[in-house]
Amino acid sequence: MKDKDKRKEKLWILMFFLMLCGSQICWLFADQEAVAGHENRTAAKKPVFSIAAIEEYPAMYEAYYNDRLPWRDELIRLNSALSYYVFQSSSNQNVIRGRAGWLFYNSYTDDNPVEGYKGMRLFTEAELAQIADNLVTTQALLAEQGTEFVLFIAPNKERIYAEKMPAFYGAPAQIYRTGQLVEYLRENTDIRVVYPYEELLAAKETYPWQLYYRLDTHWNYIGAYIGSRALAAELGIEMPALEELTITETEPTICDLADMLNLRESLNTDSDYVLSGYDSYQLTTDRHDLTGAYIYHCQGGDARKLFMLRDSFADAMDNFVASRFQASCMVHYSSYSHQLALQEEADIFVYETVERRVGELLNFRMEL
Repeated sequence: MKDKDKRKEKLWILMFFLMLCGSQICWLFADQEAVAGHENRTAAKKPVFSIAAIEEYPAMYEAYYNDRLPWRDELIRLNSALSYYVFQSSSNQNVIRGRAGWLFYNSYTDDNPVEGYKGMRLFTEAELAQIADNLVTTQALLAEQGTEFVLFIAPNKERIYAEKMPAFYGAPAQIYRTGQLVEYLRENTDIRVVYPYEELLAAKETYPWQLYYRLDTHWNYIGAYIGSRALAAELGIEMPALEELTITETEPTICDLADMLNLRESLNTDSDYVLSGYDSYQLTTDRHDLTGAYIYHCQGGDARKLFMLRDSFADAMDNFVASRFQASCMVHYSSYSHQLALQEEADIFVYETVERRVGELLNFRMEL
């Protein structure tokens, strides 16, 4: 009997030891080249000790150790799943869990769209005047070389699908930054502004399809088509109405907000769509660099050359817009320069931005 009790005692000691030290033991033999799971970053590298960097070394080594902790990704996913499914909340401060499983972006370091939804950080009169002056100056410089200028603002998902926001946020503010800016530019300048907010709301009420991804920050191809059609109309080009197209539902798309919760596999239920039935004029892609330039040519499109300064919202628009012009060049803002834009000698310059980033227009000014 005593021997049996001793075996039990040893077993409990062994289990306690494994619970206390198991991860450290595994860490010693784990793959030291691991990466940081679904966090969209590279794992910290093992620091090299030196007297010169002795104060920074402990923190650097801790980051290295934490990124290679055994079962780290599994524990992160478990925490995310418990938060989402059990506590009906989000494990990531940059993601809001809305109604019916909808997710919304909430990054304070990336021009927070929720602040725009609530009508916070409104522009001052001086700021509105500064943006207007920047754009008028840009418009005048482009006009000297025969280039039209158009400002295109893609509406935030939060405002289009306000009913999916958590109830405690209430209705979207009636006075908000983008609304201020659009009204000011239309009343005080001749800048051509395309903000397809009303068009998207009308389409949402008319058609059975979603216009934005439930689990992503962006609009889908249907929403992007509506935006592209509004831009084309401003440029004097007709595109077929949505009901004239063939819309085919495709496999679920991996979405960025679900990724930020480390729940890609279990939440990946957002359908995507393929739109066909419009004349693409034999559109060909000459270059497709995600953070560089998209370059297209087609036969039979508008003879004017299009240049677009773009962000990620243009990724779903590019084929729709490019199919309307014989030549087009769309450059990501991270690769853009005024010199590059002027060298293209385009007939049309479109500044495309999602509305949460309209504040960046305070610093956009093209001049010699």
